[in-house]
Formats: sequence, structure tokens, C-alpha cells
Amino acid sequence: MTLTVAAVLADATIAALRDARLLARNFYGTLRIADRGGGEDRQRKLWNGTVIHGAQFLPPERSLWPTTYYGERAGVGLAIVGSRTRSTQRVGLIGLGAGTLAAYGRPGDRYRFYEINPLCVEIARKEFTYLRDSQAEVDMGLGDARLSLEREPPQEFDVLVVDAFSSDSIPVHLLTAEALALYLRHLKRDGVLAFHITNIFLDLGPVIARVAQHFGKEAYVVHSDGDDDRGTDGATWVLITTDETRLAVEKLGQSLQKIQARERVNLWTDDYSSILSVLK
Repeated sequence: MTLTVAAVLADATIAALRDARLLARNFYGTLRIADRGGGEDRQRKLWNGTVIHGAQFLPPERSLWPTTYYGERAGVGLAIVGSRTRSTQRVGLIGLGAGTLAAYGRPGDRYRFYEINPLCVEIARKEFTYLRDSQAEVDMGLGDARLSLEREPPQEFDVLVVDAFSSDSIPVHLLTAEALALYLRHLKRDGVLAFHITNIFLDLGPVIARVAQHFGKEAYVVHSDGDDDRGTDGATWVLITTDETRLAVEKLGQSLQKIQARERVNLWTDDYSSILSVLK
């Protein structure tokens, strides 16, 4: 039985490597790109290990559609569109992937990405066109996001996206009370914090709810289904909003479900966290 499973896994790995357009590895892991599908559905996909970290339709008329976890019905899409209360918007994004969220940029908007992996930045710029074709002004902060934000003056983001939780490796230091205090320093008073928590094994919603509660805030979960025609996957996001921005999101047709902090999930800090308390 063990040999059979090993053989199946080996065949799957060889097949995945065979059709790779690019395969690269550094300290932060292995990145792989492959083109899949045909005709108007042809996509270029990016994997970090076994987890997809972005995809883009290759036909030009579809190339700026936000795909995978970032569709218009996903929590992050609702947050960005629902908080457009000014003529221009400033958006901060922790985690780059393929740069998909730059697709939401409008003329006059400013999008600032924070990415720790220089290889990911190189691939997003050379293999995908979201960053290049975005109508927004896009800039990049290379390095650990918390360290970068600690050094910067308040950025006055309308939306700050924390997109580092879609794989099995959880950067706990981006979920603590100290991290949220830092995010709030860089957010406008009526801004939105959006956390990507799609995960097979962990339920991080109560962690964020507990941290939000610590600062007198409320956290809301948004579950969205995938849409093959739009190239999106099912996703789970948590939004920390003001009443004004929550109502704006709900006007887009997605009611928000408040997350209750759980008694067994204690406040995560830089000195304390417990993955066991959030296992599904």
C-alpha cells in the first residue's frame, strides 16, 4: 500500500514538473508556473509549493479579471469596492502572489504591496501583467511587512489587505495584537482591514475576532463560492470595518456575519499563540 501511494505521488509530481513554464526555488520555498486550459479560458497559474498563489487569464480581454481568491464577490473585492467613498483610493497589500489585486486599481489610486520574497516580485513582474496593466500607481515594499510598516509614517490606507494565510504555513506575527495595532496606525478612521483566512486545517476567524475585540472593533466573515467562468475559487475573508464601510459592503449584496470571539481562543500576542486552539 505504501509503495502504491508513493508511486502515485511520484507520478503526480513528475506530471506537474513536466508542464511547468518556470520552476524556481529560494529560501522561501518553491514557485512554479504553468499555463492551463485553452482558448478564452487559458490561464497562467502560480503555485507556492502545492498551494495556488495566483492565476491570470491570458486572453487580453480577460487579463484584468481578478481571479482565484480575489473575485468581486470575495471579501476583499467587496472591501475595496465598498470603501470607494472618495475619488481616489489608497490600498495596502501584505502579500503579492501574482499581483492580482492590482486589477482593482483605478486612475489616481495608489496600491502599495509588501512582499518578503524577492523571487515572487520578479515573477509577478515578468510572468504576469497585473502590476504593469493596473490603472493605479503601484509600488513595492520588499521585506517583512511588519518591519516595513514599523519604519514607515502612517500610510492612511483606505483598505489594508493581509493576504498571508492561504497556505499551511501561518505567519503568526501578522495576526497578533501588536500587529493589529500597527495596521490600525496605517489605516484611515473609516478604512477596512481585510484578512485572507482560506485554509483547509485552521479556522483563524476567532483569532482575528479576539484581537479585534481587544481594540474595541468587530470582525465579520465573508464566504464566497467559486465561479469557473470568472476563474475564481471559494474563499474566506474576515473584514474589520467601521459601521459606515460595513453598510457600504452590504449594499453590494453581501451581508456580513459577525464572528464571536471564542472562550478557548485567547488573545494572540507576540509572546503567545496557540495553533491547537484553531484546528478545524
